[in-house]
Amino acid sequence: MSPPTLQRFDIEYRFEDIMAAVDADGAAIVERFVAEDLLERLNRQLDEKIRTTPAGSNAVGPMMAQFWGRQTKRFTRLAAFAPAFAELLDHDLMHRWAAHALTGDYWLNTGQAMIVGPGEAAQHLHRDIGIWPFMDEMGPAAPQTMVSVLIALSAFTEAVGATRVVPGSHRWADFHRAPDRAETAPAVMPAGGAVLYLGKTLHGAGANVTADTWRRGLHMSFCLGWLTPEEASPVGVSWEIARRYTPRVQRLLGYASPARAAGADPTNWLVDFEDVRRFLRADDVPGAGAASGRRRPVS
Repeated sequence: MSPPTLQRFDIEYRFEDIMAAVDADGAAIVERFVAEDLLERLNRQLDEKIRTTPAGSNAVGPMMAQFWGRQTKRFTRLAAFAPAFAELLDHDLMHRWAAHALTGDYWLNTGQAMIVGPGEAAQHLHRDIGIWPFMDEMGPAAPQTMVSVLIALSAFTEAVGATRVVPGSHRWADFHRAPDRAETAPAVMPAGGAVLYLGKTLHGAGANVTADTWRRGLHMSFCLGWLTPEEASPVGVSWEIARRYTPRVQRLLGYASPARAAGADPTNWLVDFEDVRRFLRADDVPGAGAASGRRRPVS
């Protein structure tokens, strides 16, 4: 039997064809997902953080340390120091997909740089929805709660650890079944390409078997607004920074209250039972909201 592969598209392909592949296989590759100019600015704005961030993590236990990667550099808060990331958050195809797959408002689950170093072992295959344990227990019957994209900031080859995906695993009856490596397909793609995948799809970074090449990747995922995301964006990206971005990006970063359906009033992430946006004036100071009564929405 021939090894599994991922369907591959150009950014100009019909949206419906890309979605059909994602729905069928749980993932698909989209080349030229990031325009050359934006890709160059992203890499340039991340250079210093990549250079100064140590590989591995001492803040987690041995199990999680292995999962995060001992030769992998990871960091979040990208919108705080890389304005180009805020542009990426506004990517129309990503939002069209999120609106297609998710019911109701959604926000940023996490935006992470994942820089896989030489000698790194293959990552444990996993489903991103595992951060909410009940989702794994529900298996394929679980609601669609997350859409993810992994972007190649540098070329993804098998040698540098191209992410491996298990096509069709989002439909497995038993989400606890251990996959075989023979069931995985490498997301080989040029810089600027992306693999779009569902939160239910098994995947994991491949092994970097090179002697001196770092694999630059950027993970971005959206989850339903009534779920707690992986990254605490408002803690890592202050309102003083977020207020420079578009309203859509502000909402993704947690500076708005999500609604469960189009046109509905928000019911979560409120302040005095009102939308967070009513309390985000440029002249706000900590503690002022409690005594000052109703406020007009931020412009």
